[in-house]
Amino acid sequence: MSQKTVPGLISRLRPGVRLVLGLGLGLCLGGTVGAAYGVYQLWRVLPDVNHLADYEPMLPMRVYARDGSLLAEYGEERREVVPIDRMPLKLRQALLAIEDSDYYTHGAVDLTGLVRAAVSNFAAGHHAQGGSTITMQVARVFFLSREKTYHRKMMEILLAYKLESVYSKDKILELYMNQVYLGERAYGFAAAASVYFAKTLDELTVAEAAMLAGLPKAPSAYNPVVNRDRAITRQQHILRRMRELGHIDEQAYQQARAEKLALRKQHRSMDPAAAYAVEQARKLVVDRYGDDAYALGLDVVTTISVGEQHAATRALRTGLVNAQGMQPYGGPEGRVEQVPAIGDRLGIRAALASHRDSGDLRAAIVLQASASTGITAALRDGTSVFIPSKKLGRSAIAALRPETPARNRITPGSVIRATHDDVKGWSLSQLPQMEGALVSVDVHSGEILALAGGFDFALNEFNHAVQAIRQPGSTFKPFVYSAALEKGYFPGTLIDDTQRLVTPQARGRKAWSPRNYGDNYEGFISARRGLTRSKNVVAVNLMQAAGMDYVQQFSTRFGFISELNPPILPLALGAGAVTPLQLTQAYAVFANGGDRIEPRLINKVSQRSGSVLYEAATEARRSRVISKRNAYVMDSMLRDVVRDGTGRRAAVLNRSDLAGKTGTSNDARDVWFAGYSSGVATVVWMGYAQPRSLGRATGGTLALPVWTDYMSHAIANRTESQRVLPSDLVLLDGDYVYREYLGGSCVNDRNAFIQSSLECLADGETREASDRSARHTDSEPQRVSTIQWRRAVSHGQPLYS
Repeated sequence: MSQKTVPGLISRLRPGVRLVLGLGLGLCLGGTVGAAYGVYQLWRVLPDVNHLADYEPMLPMRVYARDGSLLAEYGEERREVVPIDRMPLKLRQALLAIEDSDYYTHGAVDLTGLVRAAVSNFAAGHHAQGGSTITMQVARVFFLSREKTYHRKMMEILLAYKLESVYSKDKILELYMNQVYLGERAYGFAAAASVYFAKTLDELTVAEAAMLAGLPKAPSAYNPVVNRDRAITRQQHILRRMRELGHIDEQAYQQARAEKLALRKQHRSMDPAAAYAVEQARKLVVDRYGDDAYALGLDVVTTISVGEQHAATRALRTGLVNAQGMQPYGGPEGRVEQVPAIGDRLGIRAALASHRDSGDLRAAIVLQASASTGITAALRDGTSVFIPSKKLGRSAIAALRPETPARNRITPGSVIRATHDDVKGWSLSQLPQMEGALVSVDVHSGEILALAGGFDFALNEFNHAVQAIRQPGSTFKPFVYSAALEKGYFPGTLIDDTQRLVTPQARGRKAWSPRNYGDNYEGFISARRGLTRSKNVVAVNLMQAAGMDYVQQFSTRFGFISELNPPILPLALGAGAVTPLQLTQAYAVFANGGDRIEPRLINKVSQRSGSVLYEAATEARRSRVISKRNAYVMDSMLRDVVRDGTGRRAAVLNRSDLAGKTGTSNDARDVWFAGYSSGVATVVWMGYAQPRSLGRATGGTLALPVWTDYMSHAIANRTESQRVLPSDLVLLDGDYVYREYLGGSCVNDRNAFIQSSLECLADGETREASDRSARHTDSEPQRVSTIQWRRAVSHGQPLYS
């Protein structure tokens, strides 16, 4: 038909048909204009993309040990921003091979890909493919939700064009590779490399890069930790694509295909052994920088030494488990009604869901139990455990008998704890009912080397090292003796060790008569022996002689809180209250020669960009609280405690500079050992969280073994401390006195000492020597009279009786 006949045909059409065609054409034109206007309106409301040029995502706070080892990471997102030029080529190629192979050749939108996706979706009857380019994915990740609607898709397309009008392809790819979520709380490929393989980006192999490149599509589906088979299938597909695109040759392809991937065993956001220490550091940082600390990318370098911290946690846990082992078996820690069958892994895991493993103390569900044969149980992973009757103690055997009360009886469905030894096999155990703490400090810098605040942070976050306020028991006695030195009482002074009524009964007050441990009394003994043998009566008599108020005020110099340590005679026996950290700081004064140094946990805080926000001073803040001679005398007495007294179990460390003191509070509610060697001061405390008696336990039986276990590691590579005798300290009959008590003469026999003292003292008066003593000590000692000297020295009587 010729073109000339067409107008004729149209003219012969009925008017109604022409109307319909006109309306149709009008609607098409109107729709086109409307769509164009809609697109224009969408373009107008598109978010601004210019701020991405200064991309600053939320970066987690990281806490490091002093040697740079990562201890913890705080923040909802694990992330590390890496510039595109530091992204390995093999990783970029792997990603583009599976996500957008023509990324550098097409525009913001790949029209061919969109058409292909649309056809696929129409054929499938649902949304099967998206056809998104890398640029479109950046638009979605930064600005849009993941809902699958046509409106969102149009916004995504328009934002893609807007992004490519502002940024280069490399910049957009950089944004994508740093922002995309890749599972396990990892955002960006740098974080994913660390989480999955414990590697940096430049350490990745081609096979590992292909594995990571498969994650953006569906991190949960292709996560190699939980879906290893699916992840490997996708990885192999990506490797084939890389080979097809010429990114790798045949040899590299075959090598990558055959490579066995070694995944990081378990990425923990916190080193369990350092949990209490890093949590304390976190609190300090957040107190200073607020909640922004979790997003600023702060790197916090602590004073913690990894080796010492692990040794501290191990020693404390071992000590608490051993202490619990001395107690009768207390029964199961839980029970389930529906007992899973042997081999029912899902049932076993569900039964133990609320019972966490704690180190080598594994939670287990009892499947069979008999007093004659033993216990058959299953661990969380389904591993079968058999503990024969011959390996069970008497109390555990009793728990298997039918007549045992239900709450203490081990039956199928009971939750128990099992531990494994390579030699002894499986055995029944318990979570310790008591708690503990260990604090270790460098006595010269104040740096906290290790801090363990309890048995298991995952079970109890209360930090006993810094939060527990407990009675120090006899570990407080050295501060009484130190105060008494400044009142004229010395290691050789004779003190009455005879039980007596110190406080008579009165209205509202009970009579009080201090007793020695084991009711052992020796009459008149030297102050040195009184401390070595931890004589309670001697400590009380010495405090009363020196003055209760004076001793209490003197002790606050060491860092103790005055309100928690009132000026009463029981304070001499440690009836006040201290934290393990405070006690460690106090003992460091004796160790370093008399300076109080504030303990420090953080050395440096900086942003990942490199700017330093805080850095500890090279020289620690210190204040002189006792004279060098006072510290020297106290050190010599505390060494005797280890050499010949209640702390002699520490002598196994075979160090001449070991010094310390045991402590057991009233009714054995708290047990301690506080001491130092080779520049390290360490305190160990153990007790129940809600104070109650530990039975016949003492600081020497429970706390001291933990202390020696830890210190054997902490001081292994340190040299022994050498002390120089201060010039204002002299010997009398083999023990120390302050020089001014000899009238300025260095006298080494008792008769000359008496004569010199009498010449320097007026009868019935105290010696006025505060001016001269100020050159030697910060205190102003009250001098004793000639009558007291005559009684004490000439007639062999104590200064106080």
